[in-house]
Amino acid sequence: MPIKILLARQILDATGKPTIEVDMVTELGLFRIGVPSTDYKKIAEAVQLRDGNPAEYNGMGVTSAVKNINTIIAPELIKQNLEVTMQKEIDQFMIALDGTENKSRLGANAIMAVSLVVAKAGGAKKGVPLYRHISDMAGVTSIILPVPHFVILTGGILSSNGLPFQEYIIMPTGASSFAEAVRIGAEIYQYVKNVIKTKYSVENTYVSDSGGFAIPLESHRDALLFLTDAIKQCGFVGKAEIAINAAATDLFKDGAYDLEFKNPNSNPQEYMSSDKLAEVYLDNMKEFPVCSVEDAFEFDDWAAWSTLTARTQSQIFGNDLTQTNLRRVGLAVEKKAGNTIALRINQAGTLTEVIEAFKLLKANGFGIVVCDRWGDTDDLFIADLVVGMSAGQVKCGGPARGEHVGKYNQILRIEEELGALSKYAGKNYRNQM
Repeated sequence: MPIKILLARQILDATGKPTIEVDMVTELGLFRIGVPSTDYKKIAEAVQLRDGNPAEYNGMGVTSAVKNINTIIAPELIKQNLEVTMQKEIDQFMIALDGTENKSRLGANAIMAVSLVVAKAGGAKKGVPLYRHISDMAGVTSIILPVPHFVILTGGILSSNGLPFQEYIIMPTGASSFAEAVRIGAEIYQYVKNVIKTKYSVENTYVSDSGGFAIPLESHRDALLFLTDAIKQCGFVGKAEIAINAAATDLFKDGAYDLEFKNPNSNPQEYMSSDKLAEVYLDNMKEFPVCSVEDAFEFDDWAAWSTLTARTQSQIFGNDLTQTNLRRVGLAVEKKAGNTIALRINQAGTLTEVIEAFKLLKANGFGIVVCDRWGDTDDLFIADLVVGMSAGQVKCGGPARGEHVGKYNQILRIEEELGALSKYAGKNYRNQM
């Protein structure tokens, strides 16, 4: 079932910035995908192509990447006459067609869009749901539903409050099903929203791009006390735990960490060493139901990552650390830096590379969190991806805003479809296979 038509266009992502949508037509009909976008390029990510024309979308347009699909990728790929089930061959062909190490010629956003729509068509060709098609490609035999990371509070660079770390998250690890996990997350979220409305103001209930509330708390400890109390008040002690996304690269200055980095007059004498910051995390794990710390250190502070990982059984989760870059994922495995790694489709550029990273991590006993991205679309691909790989954890923001909720809802549908075969990762979210 070769590709008949491949057509791209510029659309808007959930933050109002341009991204790419692709239509693919095969003998089975039309398949469509809109891909995540971001205006924040990390050092090791594949390069998303932007127009750079200040007269249109402040330079953020993607018409050049769209043109690369319509005039280069589409005709060359159609000429190859490859079956849509040949995911690896198609992805490798596009990587070779681009010819750069970081996909900067054609654009990772262009290549990724085609890669993902091929997977959708490939599942249809095989007559199986997308998640089953992904399971086959990833070599997964037992489907496990993930523990969601629901963003509740935001701090760090996302807010002007006193919270040094970027996100404070609820993980319903004690739920018995994904449906119960969603209920726990949603009930805590609504409880928090009502508390904020009563204690602060309705304006404080407006949410960030990640769906979290940026309330005027003054310290990291305040946020942990607030969420611990919310779990208790909602009756979910033992069923819900707290995860912290420290986003510590934002705090990193002159070889140390400034927890007052939002204060232009912060005192360098009070910056924390890696060892001292590690003690903050370890103390949090003892005092509060904190089970996971994401991006605990700057992404090249490898020794700090390895040292903290060796000191705790809790989840030390690298996201900025590895950036879905196979070389950096390999380094994390080699250095035992963290015990869990994020996978993001738009950082790698093809589905094949995401699956390669997944296999490397699984073979070495690492946990995996499939993450969305600021500037996502309402496309549901990553819901099928996390289930198909049985990754064990999914992070799509708070239970608010359509681009987040749609993905959680898709996993609910998959759980219903699986019926008695459905298994929820629960407490075993890191090593479920």
